[in-house]
Amino acid sequence: LCQRQLKAQQQRGPASQELTALKIENANAALLPEDGKEKAALGEERTESTGLLQGQGEEKERLQDASRAGTARISQDINVQVEKGKDLELEEQFEALRREHTETLQELQKAHEQEKLLLAESHHRSQVALQETIQALNSQLKSFQERMKRVEESLLSTDYKKHIQEHGSPSPFWEQELESLHFVIEMKNEHIHGLDKKLLNLETVVERNLLLEEKVKTLQQENEDLQVRTQNHLVMARQLSEELVAARGALEKEAQLREQAHHEKEELLYRVLNGGDGSPFPIAAGEVPLIAT
Repeated sequence: LCQRQLKAQQQRGPASQELTALKIENANAALLPEDGKEKAALGEERTESTGLLQGQGEEKERLQDASRAGTARISQDINVQVEKGKDLELEEQFEALRREHTETLQELQKAHEQEKLLLAESHHRSQVALQETIQALNSQLKSFQERMKRVEESLLSTDYKKHIQEHGSPSPFWEQELESLHFVIEMKNEHIHGLDKKLLNLETVVERNLLLEEKVKTLQQENEDLQVRTQNHLVMARQLSEELVAARGALEKEAQLREQAHHEKEELLYRVLNGGDGSPFPIAAGEVPLIAT
């Protein structure tokens, strides 16, 4: 029986071998005569075996705690890396949106400036043409009024009245003059009607120019509003960038604190397992203090 138990003991671990040895000793002790000394020795051996079992249980619990702490640290590191990846992705999206917004704003401002220049040039040309037309019409009207005045003075002149009194009827010369005057008057009337139409057209052009001026003012106001919105967007973008940098710094600091806490736990566990024998805690290559402040 003892040989079988020893053979089975060799196939088990150190802890199991110690337990088996104790059991064998207890069995052998049971076969011998039981006197007082043997009972006392047996009690001491049982006490020692119980202490060994308790120590092994505590060591097992410490190892399990260390394993759970390592698993938690790995999970935290993975979460930190995932958060950093999300932050980088959000920052890239923000930069892309900011560039797109800047390009769109520049295109809108460029199109607005071109349209404003075209409207200003068209308005200036229309005003110049309108002034020239008005001046020409005023000159023609003044000339026509002067000629009409001369005709009236000629018709009512003393010579014409005297000729009518003396001869009773106008001479062929005066008849021709009257016909010529009637023809001129009819032509001038037609010309006046044409001028009236031109004036109406010019009034339409003036109204159109006024509408263009209103449109230019509206576009200027929209441009100012767009500039204000652009400034607001830039301020918001700067604020978001600062918040992103602050959040990233906080995450990095938290990760460093977690790493330092884990390092301290490992050092404490190492000292507990080694029984405080004074041996220095091994530091991995490339591992440096994480928090300077």
